Amino acid sequence: MPFTRNQTEDQSELRDLVYGWGKIVTRRAFGEAGPGLDLDFDSIESLAVDMAQTLTRGTIEEILRSQFELLGDQQPCPQCSRPCPVEKAPRTVAVRGGTIDYDEPICHCPACRRDFFPSASQSPAGLARLLSGDLG
Repeated sequence: MPFTRNQTEDQSELRDLVYGWGKIVTRRAFGEAGPGLDLDFDSIESLAVDMAQTLTRGTIEEILRSQFELLGDQQPCPQCSRPCPVEKAPRTVAVRGGTIDYDEPICHCPACRRDFFPSASQSPAGLARLLSGDLG
């Protein structure tokens, strides 16, 4: 999966939703009565940072898992266009907020004896060739 920055969409509704999760975290952490007066600011901030990092990791892992599923069982070789099985290579990736477990998609073409990483940019055209039976 490519690692690029392109966040031009308006995310205000999503931000509002996530902001509201602060109430849920507070209720789950301290019950319906809320936190007592003995809770210091450092503890409040530590809880908030920990939950934000957990949200970051969960969001990234779920998006990558969804993208992996979109690749399907096979991807065309970028050299010969033959269908190659998509496999998983487990990796640990450092992200802002900690580390995530990532099943990186990897393919091996037995005809070319080439390893490659399928990407979103090659998938639509390659998938069309694969489905049409045109293997170049």
